[in-house]
Order: sequence, then C-alpha cells, then structure tokens
Amino acid sequence: MKKHFKKIITILLILTTFVTTEIFAFQFSPLEQTFSPTGAENTKTYTIVNDSNDSIAVEISALTRSQNSQGEEINSPATQYFSIVPNKTIVKPQSSQIVRVQYRGPQTTTSELSFRIRAEQVPYSKGKNTEDNSMFNFLYVYTTSAYVQPSQVVERVSIRQVAPSSQIVEKTDDQGNVTKEEVQTMAVTLSNLGTVHQLLIDASLIVQDSKGNSVKLSGEQQLAGLTGTNILARKTITLQIPWPSELSRENGVQYKSKFEYK
Repeated sequence: MKKHFKKIITILLILTTFVTTEIFAFQFSPLEQTFSPTGAENTKTYTIVNDSNDSIAVEISALTRSQNSQGEEINSPATQYFSIVPNKTIVKPQSSQIVRVQYRGPQTTTSELSFRIRAEQVPYSKGKNTEDNSMFNFLYVYTTSAYVQPSQVVERVSIRQVAPSSQIVEKTDDQGNVTKEEVQTMAVTLSNLGTVHQLLIDASLIVQDSKGNSVKLSGEQQLAGLTGTNILARKTITLQIPWPSELSRENGVQYKSKFEYK
C-alpha cells in the first residue's frame, strides 16, 4: 500500500506595516495530523513554540479544504467540525503552548475529509522589550494539513484524458517589460477514485497519438504543473503540463495515455 498520509505544509509569510524592532518568529507543529471520527484519536494536540524574546499573540482556526476542477484549493471556515482550545493565546518569550483540537463532525465517513488547521500570528504590542523602531513587522501563518479517516482506505488515481490546450503566460525581459505569450500545453485530467488523498510523487505519463507517435514523460520539467500535486479523495482535476514536441496537434488526432505514480 502506498503511503497516502504525506506531510504537507504551506507556510505563509505576511508582510505588514506595524512598527516593531524584530521578527517575532514562532513554530507550530505537527505539520500533519490524521483524526479518527470517534474515540481517543478524534482529539489531537499541537504545539506553539515562541522562540523570540517577546510575547506573541496567535490565533488558531480550522478550515475546510476542497479543490476546484483546476486543482486549486478552496477553503471556508470549519468551526462546526472542530473544537479548538485555546483558539487564541498569548505565548510568553522562550516558552510553548499546547493547543487541543477535537474533531466534532460526522462520526462515519466513507471518504476522507480534508481540512487545514491554521495558526496565525496577530499584532500584539504588550511585552515588547525594546524602544527602537523599524518600518516593518513580519507576521507568520502556519497552514497545516488535517485529515479525518474514512471507514475504508482505497487508493486509486485514474487518468481520464489528455488533450491539446494552451495557456497565456507573462514574460519579463531584461528591461523589465512584461509581455503575454500563448504557450502550447497538454491538459491532463485525473480522477482520484479512492477514499483518501494521493500525492503524485515520481509520476510518469505515457501518451500515444493516432499517428503512431509516442512519448514517456517524467520528472519536474516534463510534468511541471503535475508532479507533487495532492489530489483529494473523490476529486477530478485538470492540470496543464508542457506540450511534448514528439506528439501531433493536428485536428482529429486522438490520444491514448497511461499514468503511474508512487
């Protein structure tokens, strides 16, 4: 069985214009958690570590996680699914805070539920130990992965079709001038027919056209836009990859494909 619970984290660094003297960094872990719908494993703990010399304020929240047809992530508040204690906290300098997150959604699910647990640093002025001023303050946001186990684990990603496509991309020259250019691409439609998310690692794509040409694509350059993609359970997405020059784009040409990943 492939390992389907992979560590994924998006760490956003938000630049804000609050007056301060230093970067109040913090850590939030773990980066991924798997909850059970019921029982002891429906509650998990997270740790906030403040490794700065000033107190910081952190707000913790839960978000639903879905995907549109282009594979872009869609989020919305998931207040009804989780209890978070504390959901707001002040963490003293060189100290840590335990956060308990309990899943309170449906007790039975046939497909994995996907969420984000987010820890966002918010402006906080009390406890500053310095009088110097600077122009900027960096506020950190940790967005981690959280999944709720389905009743049965099935891993299956199927390729639906490949087709000629194109994208408009912006290019900047040495003088900083921006131009738009149409680039030929291949639209690859994949369906996660399983019950858990799948991370497309070491993927390969074999495509044959009706004129007898064929190509095997792999690696980050040939499969740019596809490799490393996380397809959530029961989702169908269409991704764009560079068009392989070995294949024909003539009208009426048909394509056969085979997709593999680890």
